[in-house]
Amino acid sequence: MTNVRYANIKKLADTKLTEYKRHVDMKKLDFIISSLQNDLPVGSTGLDIGCNIGNISIPLASLGFKITGFDISTKNIKIANNKKIFFGFDKNLTFLLGDACNQPIVEKEQFDFVILSEVLEHVKKPEKLLVNINRVLKKDGYLIITVPNGFGPYSLVMDRFRNNVLCKIMSIPVSEHINYFSKNKICKLLIDNGFDIKNSSKSDFVSYFFTKMKMIVNSETICVLDCRLADLLPYNFVSGWYFFCKKVRKKMNKR
Repeated sequence: MTNVRYANIKKLADTKLTEYKRHVDMKKLDFIISSLQNDLPVGSTGLDIGCNIGNISIPLASLGFKITGFDISTKNIKIANNKKIFFGFDKNLTFLLGDACNQPIVEKEQFDFVILSEVLEHVKKPEKLLVNINRVLKKDGYLIITVPNGFGPYSLVMDRFRNNVLCKIMSIPVSEHINYFSKNKICKLLIDNGFDIKNSSKSDFVSYFFTKMKMIVNSETICVLDCRLADLLPYNFVSGWYFFCKKVRKKMNKR
């Protein structure tokens, strides 16, 4: 991630278009925006599944993309709609309430791209969701996925150690993650459901874990160095991955 590009992404946070603040989140947003800008023209239509409060949807709308955000949380959609009105993106930004795994999203082959950021680890049937995504993507459409490494430093502590040890001795809820992906598993899942992986990248090594747990000073310098370290490490040693994929065939539901 170049300094110039990161400066442009940081401006999105400075103007409150996104509430992302951590460097690792900026790195993810940079991957999403740069991937789309390299392959799609301004005005392309996108679907952001699990859009939360619009941290990705709103920056993309500000860059001229036509975005539909989809989320299962009524609270998230309400906040996202308020932000949309505040920033004046009524013409190219829509937020919808619903469950993308269990209900139709839109008519077939409507979108140029779909974003699935930190979602697959939460759903019971990731294959079913990918089938639905394949169905609503146009021919040669794109899918961007960000997902934790289910065997990386963050997941080993915040998911496995938490569920197997801490929850038994402390009054804390179990992790909301129900899928743990290895790189081979997530790649096979994408390929089996009609997608070709054009590009991939790594998130961070341990900065997200330490920042969330407040175990070290939230130093941007430390977080930047941690993300750069992740770029040098093998894929299996980092805490998460980003994938830029292209739809190469239709995937039909199994009968």
